[in-house]
Amino acid sequence: MSEIRVLIVDDHVLVRQGLRLLLDEMPGIRVVGEGSSGDDAVLLAQRLQPDAVLLDVHMPKGLDGITAARHIRGTCPQIRVIMLTMFDDDVHVEKMLLAGVSGVLFKHDDSAEIIEAIRSGTPSRPYLPRRMSEENRERLVAQAARPDEPSLTARETEVLIYLANGYTNKEVATKLMISVKTVETHRANIMKRLQLQTRFELVDYALKNGYMEAPKSH
Repeated sequence: MSEIRVLIVDDHVLVRQGLRLLLDEMPGIRVVGEGSSGDDAVLLAQRLQPDAVLLDVHMPKGLDGITAARHIRGTCPQIRVIMLTMFDDDVHVEKMLLAGVSGVLFKHDDSAEIIEAIRSGTPSRPYLPRRMSEENRERLVAQAARPDEPSLTARETEVLIYLANGYTNKEVATKLMISVKTVETHRANIMKRLQLQTRFELVDYALKNGYMEAPKSH
């Protein structure tokens, strides 16, 4: 069996250290990098090209975990993303599955499940914790399957994510190192492909399909 290269992204240093200690002891698994934000996850995934990313869902700075997962899946579809979360309700799990992740782990799950998720989870058959009933796991996976969803190119996915998260065309151009005119072309193609008319509809689509996280109420 070939070595599985893993990137760990969590805003808590102790969590990252604990995961690294666990994975370093596992044969056939090697940690290739660490990050502390959703932005780190995207940049490091593109640079390091790991086989899997262990990614926290809620991070205070930059992109949230679900948006980062969407970004990684859109630009590096060969990378498997395993989400880490404190929230074990069905609504949160479904949002993560909609992002095309290969697994969802609750932070209080045991180490054996973390290893199993890294080794066996795939986007078509994501790993869900054993303490969820088989019926519930199958229902959530079925609900998140979107075979009829219009497909966007990797670049269109990047543009959609940034636009939905409030970036202007100029800011997106700077982020992606392309011209504003190219951003406008991608934006027009996205709107046409998804049959959207306004920015409000674009944001609504992004929220419902896991491209961004709903604003937190205070």
